[in-house]
Amino acid sequence: MASLCCIPSRALVAMMVFWGTFVNYMFRSHYSISVLAMMQARKVNETLGDFGPRYNWTYEWEQRTISAMFYGLSTLSLPSGMISEMLGPWHVLMWSSIIMAGSSCLIVPVASFGPFCVFALRFVVGMMLALQYPALQCLIGRWAPPNEKGRFSACLMGNAFGSMLTMPVTSMIIEKFGWNWSFYSLSFVVALFCVGLILFVADYPRDYKWIDEEELQYIEKAQGTQVSREKVTPPYLAMFSSVPFIALIIAQFGNLYGLTMSLTATPQFLKRVLNFNLKGSAFIAALPQLSRLICGFFFGYVNDALLRRGVPKKTCRKGFTLLSHIATGMCLCGFLFIGQSSDMAILLLVAMLGFNGAAAQTTLINPQDLSPNFAGTIHGVMNFFGGWGGFIGPMIIEKLTRDNTMDQWAIVFTIGGLIYIISGIVFMFFGSAALQSWNDKSKTSLPPPVAV
Repeated sequence: MASLCCIPSRALVAMMVFWGTFVNYMFRSHYSISVLAMMQARKVNETLGDFGPRYNWTYEWEQRTISAMFYGLSTLSLPSGMISEMLGPWHVLMWSSIIMAGSSCLIVPVASFGPFCVFALRFVVGMMLALQYPALQCLIGRWAPPNEKGRFSACLMGNAFGSMLTMPVTSMIIEKFGWNWSFYSLSFVVALFCVGLILFVADYPRDYKWIDEEELQYIEKAQGTQVSREKVTPPYLAMFSSVPFIALIIAQFGNLYGLTMSLTATPQFLKRVLNFNLKGSAFIAALPQLSRLICGFFFGYVNDALLRRGVPKKTCRKGFTLLSHIATGMCLCGFLFIGQSSDMAILLLVAMLGFNGAAAQTTLINPQDLSPNFAGTIHGVMNFFGGWGGFIGPMIIEKLTRDNTMDQWAIVFTIGGLIYIISGIVFMFFGSAALQSWNDKSKTSLPPPVAV
C-alpha cells in the first residue's frame, strides 16, 4: 500500500463510489439486453440468432421479469439507509454485492422452469441493489469535505458508465458465448469490486489505517460538527414533515422514472421499432449513457467552481434542475414531432441523458445538503418512492406498445417527459439546499433496549 501514499485516501473512496454505482447499474442494465436473446420472436419478420435456449414467455411475463428488480428495490429502499448507518456502508456494500452476484448466476439454471423463477431471483437482486446507493451516500457524507461534494456526487455517474459499457459488452458476450455468460460474467466484476472495498474503503476516515494524518485532519476540520459517529434512529417524523424533503422525493420519482425507461425501454425501442440487431441496439443504447457520464462530471466541476465563486448553493441546485429535469423532459416530449426519423430519435435520447447528467448536482447531491448524517436514510426513502416508476413504467410500455410503432412509443416517451418536467418544477419551487435541523443527532436517540 506504500505505493498509494501519494494518492489521497478520499480520492480512493471517490473511485470506489464511482465503481460501486458502475456495478449497481451493470446489474440493472444487462438484463434488458439479455432478455432479448432469451425470448422467442415477437414479430413475424424478427430475425433471431442462436444464443442459447429461447423461451416462449408471454409479453406480459417478459415485462414482469424486467420490473421484478424494481419491486425488490422498493421492498428494501425504506430501511436501507438505516441499515447502512447502523451496520456501516462497508459491510452493506460487500455482502449485498456477493448476494446479488450469486442470485444473478442462478437465473441461468432456473430460467427453464419458467419466468416466475426468474422473477423471484431478479427480485432478490433488486433488494440488494436497494441497499447500495444509501451506503454510497453514507460514504460520501463521512468522507467528502463540503467543498468537494460536487465532485464526489459526480462519481455517482458511474451508473452511466456501467450502463454504457454493460450494454455493448453484454451483446458481444451473448453473440460469442451465449446469453448464459451475460449472467456469469457479472460475478467477475463483483469479485474485483470486493477486493477494492477491502483495500481502499473504511466506514470513516479515522478507521482507514493507511490515511495520512494531515488528510484526516483536513477532512474532519472541513466537516466540523456536521458529521457524527453516534448511531441513532433516523428522525423519520421530522423528515416527512419537511417540505424540502418531500420536494426531493417528487424530483427523484421523476428522475428515476426517466432513467428506468432509458435502461429498460431503449433497447426494446431500438430493436423492435428501429430494427437494429442485438449488437446494434446495445451499442446505440450505450451512446446516451456516455453522454450522461461526460456531462455529469462536467456539471460536477462547474458546480464546485460556482460555489467557490460565492454562488449560493440553492441557486446552483435549482439552476441545474433546469437541465436535469426540464430540458431532459422536453427532449422526451420531442418524440411527438420527429415522425419516423431514427436519426432524430437517437439524437433526442443522447441529448436527454446528457442534460440529465446534471442530476448529480440536484437530486443525487441534495441528501448531503439536507442532512449529511442521514444522507443514506434520505436516499433510501426517496428511492423507495422514486422506484415506483420502475414497475409503473414497464406496465405502461406493455399496455401502449403492443404493435411497437413509432407513434405508440412517442406517447410512452412523452409521458416520461411530462413527469420529468412537473417533478422538476416542484423541486425548483419547494426544494432547499439548507442544512436541516433534524441533521443534529443529539436531538435523536436510539430506542430503549429490549429486556431479554
